[in-house]
Amino acid sequence: MAYFLDMDELLSRARKLLSEVGPSKRLVILIFVLVVGVAAAIGSLGGPQAQTIALATSNPTVAASVRSPNFFVHVVGRVKTPGVYELEVGSRLFDAVGAAGGFTADADQSSVNLARPLSDGEQIVILKLGDQSSVASSNGTGGKTPTISINRGSEAELETLPGVGPALANRIIDWRQANGGFKRKEDLLQVGGIGSKLFSSLEKLISL
Repeated sequence: MAYFLDMDELLSRARKLLSEVGPSKRLVILIFVLVVGVAAAIGSLGGPQAQTIALATSNPTVAASVRSPNFFVHVVGRVKTPGVYELEVGSRLFDAVGAAGGFTADADQSSVNLARPLSDGEQIVILKLGDQSSVASSNGTGGKTPTISINRGSEAELETLPGVGPALANRIIDWRQANGGFKRKEDLLQVGGIGSKLFSSLEKLISL
């Protein structure tokens, strides 16, 4: 079993040995003393400091709580508590309606696509039953063809327009909700998938 001596005691013994032996053995003793001294120094460095390092590395890093980024939407119309609400990224329209307290009894739930993803800063308008009757009846003069309101028409009603399928009807609804409605018919050209050719075929069939 090895015993570690105090450095002062070790040096004292080394001086005594050096005084008792001949010159040929003094070099060997000096080398031995140096080796023991270096070993003792290394051992002292590996003591409390090494334990501290080991303890520091053994402790798991506590993961910081990262909050998911949020955004804001403005819910108006036939909901119980209209207002601006903060939602988590990835929320859909039904989350916004839920945050606003849900639909009122006279809300037209078919006026919106509840499964639609939301984006920051948009306004969601929930219409009242009867308000979104988008087929403008003929005024009785000239036998005019009924038109579809691009601001109030439901998805099903918009799909009755030539060249408008479910995907395009949803894009029309999304655009009007994100931009506060169509101010003029030509705004329809800003909806993805509607070019000048399709617009020309729709212009006389739509109204604001």
